[in-house]
Amino acid sequence: MHLPIDMKTWVDEKLSKLTIEEKSLLLSGVDLWRTYPVPRLGIPQLKTTDGPVGARGGTMVDGTTAALTPSAVSLAATWDVDIIAGIGELLATEVRDKKSDILLAPTVCLHRSPLGGRNFESFSGDDPFLGGKLAAAYINAVQSHGIATTIKHFAANDQETKRFVVNQIMTDRCLRELHLVPFQIALRDSKPMCVMASYSKINGVYASNNRALLTGILREEWGFDGVVMSDWFGMNSIVPSVEAGLDLEMPGPARKRGKNLVDAVKKGYMKESTLDINVRRILELIYKTGKYKNPDWVEEQEEAINRPEHQKFLRRAASEGIVLLKNEKKLLPLSLGTTKQIAFIGPNAKESVAAGGGSASLNPHYRQTPLDSFVKNASAKYPNLKVKYAKGCLAHKWIPLFPETCVSPKNGEHGMHMEYFDNMLHRGLPVHAAHRKSTLLSCYDNLPKSFVPGKRYSYRAVGLLTPKTSGRHVFSMGTCGPGRLLVDGKELINIWDRTKESERSEMFMAYASPEKRCELDMVAGRTYNVTVEGVSRELDPIPVHYTDELYRDEVMDGSRVGFMEEVKEDLMGEAIQLARESDIVVYVGGKNIEWESEAYDMKSMDLPGPQNDLIAKILEVNPNTIIVNQSGSPITMPWINEASTVLQAWYQGQELGNSLYDVLVGHISPCGKLPVTFPRRLEDTPTFHNFPGENEKVIYGEGIWLGYRHYERAKVQPLFPFGFGLSYTTFEYKNTRLSGDVLRDTLTVSVDITNTGKVSGKESVQFYVSQTSKTGLIRPIKELKGFAKVDLRTGETKTASYVLDKYALGYWDEKMRSWTVDKDAEFEVYAAASSQDIRGSAKFRVEGTMQWIN
Repeated sequence: MHLPIDMKTWVDEKLSKLTIEEKSLLLSGVDLWRTYPVPRLGIPQLKTTDGPVGARGGTMVDGTTAALTPSAVSLAATWDVDIIAGIGELLATEVRDKKSDILLAPTVCLHRSPLGGRNFESFSGDDPFLGGKLAAAYINAVQSHGIATTIKHFAANDQETKRFVVNQIMTDRCLRELHLVPFQIALRDSKPMCVMASYSKINGVYASNNRALLTGILREEWGFDGVVMSDWFGMNSIVPSVEAGLDLEMPGPARKRGKNLVDAVKKGYMKESTLDINVRRILELIYKTGKYKNPDWVEEQEEAINRPEHQKFLRRAASEGIVLLKNEKKLLPLSLGTTKQIAFIGPNAKESVAAGGGSASLNPHYRQTPLDSFVKNASAKYPNLKVKYAKGCLAHKWIPLFPETCVSPKNGEHGMHMEYFDNMLHRGLPVHAAHRKSTLLSCYDNLPKSFVPGKRYSYRAVGLLTPKTSGRHVFSMGTCGPGRLLVDGKELINIWDRTKESERSEMFMAYASPEKRCELDMVAGRTYNVTVEGVSRELDPIPVHYTDELYRDEVMDGSRVGFMEEVKEDLMGEAIQLARESDIVVYVGGKNIEWESEAYDMKSMDLPGPQNDLIAKILEVNPNTIIVNQSGSPITMPWINEASTVLQAWYQGQELGNSLYDVLVGHISPCGKLPVTFPRRLEDTPTFHNFPGENEKVIYGEGIWLGYRHYERAKVQPLFPFGFGLSYTTFEYKNTRLSGDVLRDTLTVSVDITNTGKVSGKESVQFYVSQTSKTGLIRPIKELKGFAKVDLRTGETKTASYVLDKYALGYWDEKMRSWTVDKDAEFEVYAAASSQDIRGSAKFRVEGTMQWIN
């Protein structure tokens, strides 16, 4: 078969032969993850895959396993473009394993508030420059393998509360100088093939319909020539979204588009030539990914390959993202040779808290826990070391999913056997059956192909549960539609009156009912038959108009059922006693997938449950306590003055245990630095008064004063500043200098870094720029405009450098509607170890005035 040698020839040929019906279908997905193919013309489909912490493949829950990378905020804490590129290389391989073409990542939206539910997914922290530069390295690495990336969510997708309808009101300067910058940098330094629009309104217009954003800025100003797709179920119009420049409605089958677009053209609401513009970009994406070479391509079965080289790299990447916040007593690195007993205490110590929740989650190749990994790594070298464990307290939001003691009656494996019926009454023979590995019984993408959107169905899941202890145990249930839970045929929980209008909780991506709990006396060793019955939720009607309107087809469906045996022990008392009798305590706590997730924001910066009380009591009886916090956002630390040693461990993916061990024992000298400011309290944050808004509206009253910009201008001392992180060694900065004293095109800033300590280590050098001459607008005291990471042996000196250009100097002038550098402006660049730790500076100036748009 003859293949065209250039993209334009191939695209022109296909476009000329497409019918208007086929064109309309190409602008929507065909199912949850795939685009529409046109076999008669040799146009194959593309397959997408989430996302931010790995390549999950085509199943939301219980799918094939995949490498679970550290969360994006942890990767940002490395300040290392080489590590980010390595993650990109790894993910490209995993995407191929999942037989996919488009990776739905990276996320670069700013952490506007520490309460943001999806903060853990984003590279940007509270600085757009850092996020943009890291995203570019990620995009370049992934796309070098012919895999498309999807930078998201365009733009300002920084809260989950009312995310489908909220109107985000901000000044043009706020939008331009903060929330668009990570996208702009990434597009300038790389060429992502796709952009995903956010759900919300930006200044009154939905992002998916926002012509000013999608065409005016993204395409015309920045020159983006790729595909813009909706977030899943994020379409709010038919014609306006096409005219605004949004190419692909996801997921499929078409809800807004498809036949509606055909009707729109035939009835004169839009021209077919307008449709052609968007179709052309879809065809170009097929060409760019190389998929056009296989017009008869048939999707192969997904693979799950657990590669040793990936394990090794993920261990390093996770270790280098851990941030050492305090080490006043030099407890770290641990001296295990002289230690008799270490206590691991905390609700996360023996749990795999690997990632936040929502669409970022996946089924990893394997899981680790801090305790188990520590024992495994230390036991061979230190056979006499005693490592003991105490949970200390409960910190779950919902009753945990069923444990390993629940198995399927069909295959004896952990989980449940689930059947689907093509009616709402569980009648007749099931039309589909599957083994479910957990009791998060999602129907999101596990439905039979014969089921069509809008058709209601029922399901039944059965498991055999054998409790380990006797007692009054707890069952729980939350369900999207009507549901109930039975034990040995007797109804225990009934939520059968569930409708679309019923109250919602945060469970099940915020689509489920509030969790309902019930206790039951049970006997150890006896097997109980547990049955879950449910009916799909009542869907909202699909309106058909050609105007900008809200439409949300809430397809998220299923039930979540939990079980926990009665807790008879004095968890806190036992933990405190263990802390008292141990030489060292490693407290591992924080948050988890239930507290930080897509679909809802957090209510507090406090640690869940009685953790703060537990930590305070442990510190009273054993000052030799190392606090390890796992969270994707800052937390309050009321015990910080009493704690000598604190590590911020984020969510570290499948290598969370080994990476923590490497830092604790000194195999890795900590080199992570905070990509986000840690405030002392929520009231100190710049968005305290206007997050998450009210009446479906949020005003960005902080303007450009986000993160360290706010703390410096308001003279509010944070708990830990942006860019902060300690090491097991020390670094000296000397001879900060510039390649010249006038910036005409570029200037190079350099500083010599010497490792003055006793161990090798890495230092992330930060370069901040400040305009020292007066300007008509108030500007931040300084802004991050460069960084470089150096790896130094003891006594070694290296030079850290960064090239500054006009983008390091300008501000957005709303009156001129352009980026501007004041005439003959004077600047100072600082070499710093954090935003508050300046180690050297140099001055320069510009001649004349600079103005530009892109």
